[in-house]
Amino acid sequence: MIISWISPETLSQQFALCGLTEGSYVVVLTDNLVTDLVQANNQDGLQKLGCRVDIFNIQWNQKETTSIKLQSESLRGALTQADLVIDLTNSLTNEVIENSPLNQKRILCIQTSEFGPYSHSMTSAGVLQRSNRIHTLLLNTDHISINSEAGTNLMFGIDALSHDSYTGVPKGEGDLAIWPTGYLNFSADATGLEGEIVLMPGDIVNDALHLVKSPVVLQIRGGNIIEIVGESSDANLLKAQLESFADREHAYMLKGFSIGLLYFRGDYFSGPFDPEKVNAIDTTLRGGWTTLNFGNDIANSLSVTLTSPNLLLDNVEIFLNGDFAATMEPDIYELALMGL
Repeated sequence: MIISWISPETLSQQFALCGLTEGSYVVVLTDNLVTDLVQANNQDGLQKLGCRVDIFNIQWNQKETTSIKLQSESLRGALTQADLVIDLTNSLTNEVIENSPLNQKRILCIQTSEFGPYSHSMTSAGVLQRSNRIHTLLLNTDHISINSEAGTNLMFGIDALSHDSYTGVPKGEGDLAIWPTGYLNFSADATGLEGEIVLMPGDIVNDALHLVKSPVVLQIRGGNIIEIVGESSDANLLKAQLESFADREHAYMLKGFSIGLLYFRGDYFSGPFDPEKVNAIDTTLRGGWTTLNFGNDIANSLSVTLTSPNLLLDNVEIFLNGDFAATMEPDIYELALMGL
């Protein structure tokens, strides 16, 4: 399948967002699993900007690991000069980056996708605009509210939150940015939080890639789930997921939430139970959706995604019923870029 968003034109636009200009030097990392088309499109996209490019195959084997490949004299020399490293292998772990010359470089990891909305021509331009807009609003925000017509009701004081953005553009040395991606992640001190999370048909249990079929209520007291109300198989699934977490002390604790920034039309899905919905979570979280995460600092015991939430920064609407509010809607340039 030829995926339109990896066209040289789109890649060139994304590379420009990462700060590349004419004369920039780029190292591209590939391996034996990367197709000729993907490699050629990335090279063409860089050449459209007038960049200088060198491609290195870091396929590991029984004699040489990826880390050893990265220590080769020729690659080390190239990395010293590189303005950006493009990773097509999807194999760079934090440990590999920290223990190699990559820890001094900005890295962009290109991930292919066959999911329809993310196969459109799209860059991080709209994601960056929405992220910057929210960051500006947060400077004068006291509370973030997540609620829904079904009964979800959570309110976080801004002093109990820390946040970071993931926009598909690497921020600094040693930072690996994945593209396409687009979300803000909020870590929370939820010890004083009280409220309810109401999962409705079409919401998602991320860990199981499961679409909720019947309403389930998670009652939150002191930042912990104290009761799961529902007699369905969905409720049993949530209970089993939480009970399987090794850290019993933190299994039921709300640790934070993520809000999606990627845009595509809501009518893409055929209905609330379209199985394609599970492709629009995690790092490619659809704009308008909110994921709530439970567990400890190391791992999640449970992640659930609300597909029809309202999200407000004080009284400023960010999401309305699972879509962008007017303050976050894409402009005509972003719509045109996506062919909409």
